[in-house]
Amino acid sequence: MKVNTVNVTKMSMPIILGIRSFSDDPEGNKEAKQCFRDVLKKQNVSDEDIEAAVKDGYRDQGDYQLFITHSS
Repeated sequence: MKVNTVNVTKMSMPIILGIRSFSDDPEGNKEAKQCFRDVLKKQNVSDEDIEAAVKDGYRDQGDYQLFITHSS
């Protein structure tokens, strides 16, 4: 059985630091985006840069990377 998810993945190349998975539906997508925002807020990223990263689904800070991805 396949499960469709939206994931927030934290990496420090080449190590995966964590993955949070949410259901791939409107509610899960909203939760994933909020999780993504919360991670960046803890890193003191500006609101403008956070929203740009949410739009791109990606944030790179040196060797640290944060992604929003969909999988099945």
